Amino acid sequence: MMKSKSSAIIIFCLLLQFSTSCVKCECHKPDSLDRLNWSERNYQVINSLIDNYGCGGKYYNKERRPYAVLDWDQTCVHFDTEEALMRYQVFNLRFKVTKEQFKDILRDNINGVTKLSADYNNISLSDINQDLVSDYNFIYDHFLGPNGTMAPYDIKVTPQYKDFIVKIPFLYDGYCATPGIGDSYGYTWVLYLFAGHTINEIKKMAGEAISYELSNKLSRETLLSPLDLPTKTGVLSYSYKSGLRIFPEMQNLIATFKNRGIDVFIVSASFKPVVEVFSGIGTFGYNVPADHVLAMELDVDAGGKIVPLYKQGWIKTVRQGKVDAIERVIKQESGRNWDPLFSAVDSDGDYEMATKFPGMKLVLIWNRVKGGDIGKLCIKAVEQLGDPMPQYILQGRDENTGMVLPCLESILFGKTEKQLLK
Repeated sequence: MMKSKSSAIIIFCLLLQFSTSCVKCECHKPDSLDRLNWSERNYQVINSLIDNYGCGGKYYNKERRPYAVLDWDQTCVHFDTEEALMRYQVFNLRFKVTKEQFKDILRDNINGVTKLSADYNNISLSDINQDLVSDYNFIYDHFLGPNGTMAPYDIKVTPQYKDFIVKIPFLYDGYCATPGIGDSYGYTWVLYLFAGHTINEIKKMAGEAISYELSNKLSRETLLSPLDLPTKTGVLSYSYKSGLRIFPEMQNLIATFKNRGIDVFIVSASFKPVVEVFSGIGTFGYNVPADHVLAMELDVDAGGKIVPLYKQGWIKTVRQGKVDAIERVIKQESGRNWDPLFSAVDSDGDYEMATKFPGMKLVLIWNRVKGGDIGKLCIKAVEQLGDPMPQYILQGRDENTGMVLPCLESILFGKTEKQLLK
């Protein structure tokens, strides 16, 4: 009888040990960040956050799973995916709109504003629009349209093509930089160029653009519109930074969060299908599911073609819109009526997401040496350097290489010296 009881006790203990280990199985290796190129302090602070609030930590509650909200461009990746896709689409003339539809995408008066800012030569919207309509009509008639006969090489040596590929991105940049128009308009307008494509066609093009730019050199390029083409605006120049790079630190951070029971959401001002391609499961190593991406969306027609209209009822996910999207999708619709644990940001467009949640424990700021609202948070991060539990931390990188630096300071593009604050 005693032997039977002893056996039962042993079996019970083994079962108890097994069940306890199963609870721990919610947390998978790796259970802390890889060292990589995080600054030493940031490495310690983020790991402390994960140890305290992740699975197995003293503050972890599986009934109230913590979650992180991350910006995408310039935060999870080096440089801007949406802008890289814009150039890829424009340079390769991947358009499906008619001449009339293209003209309708352009506006001579936006919120009462009729010209771009002084940084963009006070160019009249009417003038640059007329130039673009003339360019597109030529390109459509000779290449894109049903009667077009020119080969890709032939169209790309025409002055109309050379004018078009400068003035489309020039106009986009000008929108974003002009008071009264701004990012909120520019970020949606550039998406209207996708009109006529299906979502899957845009995803395919995005995959091509991302792969191309990941292998492209990191450099500053400048294009000039042609001297020999009479236009309303005259000769304009457009400068841009080429290339994209992956941050292994952010890939590992996302994986570590997920392994420790902290859900990850991307909240971006880029087009949702484009972000999904880069951030998705089994693509480029970030492995964030599509339903965890909150970003810009467009309407589609009954045939599945994109129309140049913002998705009715959906939020523009820039600035306060990022907070509103989190409140609606994560808090209300998914029932997580608690604040995010963590955020990663880089610009003014993320300011509200980094400041409007009282329960947020930590904000990682990628140091782009900026002023404005994000600059205020960078100053706070420096002021909190002696705090063992800071609210804001600043992480440096080298924009010339696309690599993270193990310090707070960054080396800006075209520079060689580290810089902390603007």
